[in-house]
Amino acid sequence: MKPIYKPLSLAQRAVLIGVGTTSLGVGVAGMFLPGVPTTIFLLITVGCYARSSERLYVWLLTRPWLQKPLETVFRFKERGTLPLRIKLIAQTVAWSSFILTVFSGAGLFAQLFTLTLATTCSVVMAIIKTDDENVPMRAWSFTLPDIARQLWFGALAGALGGLIWGIGGRVIMRFVANIAEKPPQFDLRITLMMLVATTILGALTGLAYAGIRRLLPKHKWAHGATFGVLVMLTLGTVLYLNPYLQADIARVGLQWRELIVLLFIPNFIIYGLVTSLTFGRLARDPSALAAHREAMQSKRLGPAQ
Repeated sequence: MKPIYKPLSLAQRAVLIGVGTTSLGVGVAGMFLPGVPTTIFLLITVGCYARSSERLYVWLLTRPWLQKPLETVFRFKERGTLPLRIKLIAQTVAWSSFILTVFSGAGLFAQLFTLTLATTCSVVMAIIKTDDENVPMRAWSFTLPDIARQLWFGALAGALGGLIWGIGGRVIMRFVANIAEKPPQFDLRITLMMLVATTILGALTGLAYAGIRRLLPKHKWAHGATFGVLVMLTLGTVLYLNPYLQADIARVGLQWRELIVLLFIPNFIIYGLVTSLTFGRLARDPSALAAHREAMQSKRLGPAQ
């Protein structure tokens, strides 16, 4: 049964139009600014215009430059999900902006502001479900091909996690150096060497993940976070005692040691989450994934005429 709405007064319509127009402006800005969830604000605009002004509602739905975002809005309104592509774009833009402020010599306020926006974006994207996240994983058998495939998936997932962990570590050290007002000169060669090393190390750790993942908690977030904590307590301890890292900490200042350690804790947890979530996507059941994509395509096209 459809809800029955009471007619709105002129003042109520004006308020809704104002809120909807403001949300539209923020949503459009979110196409270019990091950390601003475009879909949510466009959803607010659609709701406000639908109740307050048929002319504005029709105008909104007929803008060619808003068709793709609005398609995502209505899909989100219907199912409460977002495509993985949208999530990755939002995360990439948000965290790239933070990294840019850290290495561009921007003020501390700008760095903290973009860090807050990027973190907010990550939390929002984590809360919203992904379109195909309910696709089941394939059933593994204790055979050599399946064991090799799991190890391969673990290495790939761990390599991606290691790359992101390395970028995070580099940004953390520079961020703390900025706070301490001792930013070092950026060395691209050393940075690339470090990222290659963390990618290889992450791949090797991903092999371990493939072996122990069945022993970890079943819940998606607890699963990845637990693995990240295990890596922090084992590999992280070894890395912390490494003379090169100790030398980096000394260059920044030993009084910042506790802050550096504190910031590296979520970095390890992010490594665990990226590794586990990437492995989960690689290991989805191919037949179930194909059926899911076909069902999604049918929903987009609608019933046959």
